[in-house]
Amino acid sequence: MKSILLVGSLVALLSAGVASATDYVVESSVWIDGELRGTPSVVVESDKEATIEMAQGETGWRMTLLVEAPMDHEGAARDAIWIRVGISELIDGEWEFLTDSMLGVRAGTTGSFSVVDPGVDAATPETARLYVELNARPAEG
Repeated sequence: MKSILLVGSLVALLSAGVASATDYVVESSVWIDGELRGTPSVVVESDKEATIEMAQGETGWRMTLLVEAPMDHEGAARDAIWIRVGISELIDGEWEFLTDSMLGVRAGTTGSFSVVDPGVDAATPETARLYVELNARPAEG
């Protein structure tokens, strides 16, 4: 069984607040089996799912993203956001689900998550089965 390591900025419990609905630019870097498989950016509307797909022939990956502001009762910092992400890999023409996660970050900061094989002490892009970095910031109008 594989372990999931969540690394990155945690939502700071500083002051209550909810951002208004907005668009976010989400920049990503995805490594699979130690190989950088893409660094796409996408504009995501708050509270609406978006999909990034990077496929070449019968291999590739697909990621779904949802960016949302924390609720008032969660006590998060005013610039905090949740990024819900799911990722699948295209292997021999078939999509195989890898994992999903939720990152709590401040807008404009990078968060990461990884899936590692047993015995891996520290997840890095080179040592993880899957390593993903995400950075979301409000899109400028």
